[in-house]
Amino acid sequence: MKSSLQVALVVLGFAGVLSCQTASRTEPALQTKEVPLLPVIHEHADPAAEFPDRFALQVAVLWTSPDTNPETPLALVHSLKEMGIPFFVTRDLSQALRHRLVILYPSVDSHTFNQAQAEQLTTFVKAGGYVFAQDVFWGGFQELFGFRQFDPSRKRYHLAFAGTDPVLKYLNRPEERETRLGSESYPDIIWSNGYTARSGAVVLAHFDDGTAALLTNTVGKGRVYLLGLSLLDVVLRSQSNRDFEAERRYVNAFEPGADVWMLILRAWYETYASDWVRMATIPQGQRSVLLLSHDVDWENSFAPGRDFARIEKANQANSTFFIQTKYVDDANSKAFFFEPNLGILRELKARGASIGSHSIIHSRGFNKFELGSGHEAYATYRPRGLGFDTASGATVFGEVRVSKELLDGEIPGQDTIFFRAGHLRVPVSLPEALERSGYEFDSSFTADDVLSNFPYALPLALGFDEDSQIYEFPVTIEDEEAPGFAKRVPQALEVILANAENGAVNVLLVHSNESTLKAAAEQELLRQLPPDIGKTDMLSFAKFWRARDRLTWSVTPGSVPGEVVLQVTPRESVGGLTFEFQRSISSVSPGATLSPDKHRLILPELTPGQVILFHLSLDR
Repeated sequence: MKSSLQVALVVLGFAGVLSCQTASRTEPALQTKEVPLLPVIHEHADPAAEFPDRFALQVAVLWTSPDTNPETPLALVHSLKEMGIPFFVTRDLSQALRHRLVILYPSVDSHTFNQAQAEQLTTFVKAGGYVFAQDVFWGGFQELFGFRQFDPSRKRYHLAFAGTDPVLKYLNRPEERETRLGSESYPDIIWSNGYTARSGAVVLAHFDDGTAALLTNTVGKGRVYLLGLSLLDVVLRSQSNRDFEAERRYVNAFEPGADVWMLILRAWYETYASDWVRMATIPQGQRSVLLLSHDVDWENSFAPGRDFARIEKANQANSTFFIQTKYVDDANSKAFFFEPNLGILRELKARGASIGSHSIIHSRGFNKFELGSGHEAYATYRPRGLGFDTASGATVFGEVRVSKELLDGEIPGQDTIFFRAGHLRVPVSLPEALERSGYEFDSSFTADDVLSNFPYALPLALGFDEDSQIYEFPVTIEDEEAPGFAKRVPQALEVILANAENGAVNVLLVHSNESTLKAAAEQELLRQLPPDIGKTDMLSFAKFWRARDRLTWSVTPGSVPGEVVLQVTPRESVGGLTFEFQRSISSVSPGATLSPDKHRLILPELTPGQVILFHLSLDR
């Protein structure tokens, strides 16, 4: 009996030592840096004031929504800005018709125009104007827009493009020629309006019930295009991940379901704008870029990061490492955010890698977490995973704010402004939590899930009314889907090339849990990249994209025939901005660089606040 008791005491004592060691290890004395709680920036400026009429090449967006209708032009603004198409917003029909291209948004019904204005718009088209509209319901415009009737429905799930109209020129792959609007598992999805075309109108896309989804009609010297869908539903809803599961794959595939509409607008502008100019999506005159990233979410994922960094440096690139700052044990894993792992992070940062947050407990239930108070701090925040999708003591603020506290405190010179959610689970409160915690960029969706391969401003509350200050960079390719990244390099390259055709970016996510097979696969992918597809870390490109998005620019005639003046006013430092011109460029004032095809102008490093002029001579 005594012997058994002694054994039990020894076991209990040993367990107590282990418990103390575990407690000491899981709650180490970590350095933190204060993270101020910022206010949400609400930008409720009148779109007509925010996007003014400044030069002739702008597309005129006639905002047809009455004052009583709260719908904003946000979906159209996203589409045009991402494509680099110059535009302005107005409620004044006469002002809009002074431009060659006009978009009617968001809809046209019997209250939108009076008869005199309808005749004014018709005269504009007959004289050589071009109109793109969606959801035209008014019978008075049936002849102009080429339809006899329309049928609203929430039960159309597929759409197919047909023909060779110039606005379809970028839709050259099967995934672009046929898209899905929602999953048949839903009895009702987005509203659509199926049109019956009049004689002479050309149907460019059909819904699955045979009605017209997109049609065009030539009237006099001009032309109109009519879409039976709302860009809010097929672009912005997808970017907010509020669609009806319209994606055909979740990741590792080319899924342009939202991009096709932006590409159609781009082709429309390039077809009908005289001597058009567009701001390219990729810097340095390149076709695309591969953004390299690694998720570090396991205790043995830190050391292999060195191997990835070495391979990337040998290929003239860097990457962004998203770090799980796990400092507590729980049901899912042991804590690992302590030395020597912290030393590896400092080493990676010193070698040129950028560092982002990958939350603290990396929970599958993150999308269900409460927002929290915003005052969560390392000293008191003790979240614990109870299972893969359940947790206690965890909040959205806690996961983003405390992880930033730790990364900024433990890594010299670190300012954590990039976030990626564990398991890519996204709560609707994430944009607010990120913005108020000082983040600027996010990569928590997959490109296939949001149906877009372009970065975009992330809407606040994942809604449809206003953008947050956060920019989203969806994941294109990841490493864990069977049969594994090492066996999917050719497929990954095909996705990259498909996106390059559209000027879209590619985000590569490789978990750094091992660096033998995965690092070799990444090296092979980098080796096979065409020279006009760049490669860099996510943070560098994210800063470029935001500066591009916030740039003010114009193109006006110069003082001599054939000369134009490109004026740019950056709000942030940016290099490599590229502008595409319809006409070839014969010469340019010093500072900028011409591409070999002479249709692209690559700008030098720009300083915030300067008004910079570039004088160009265009070939006739």
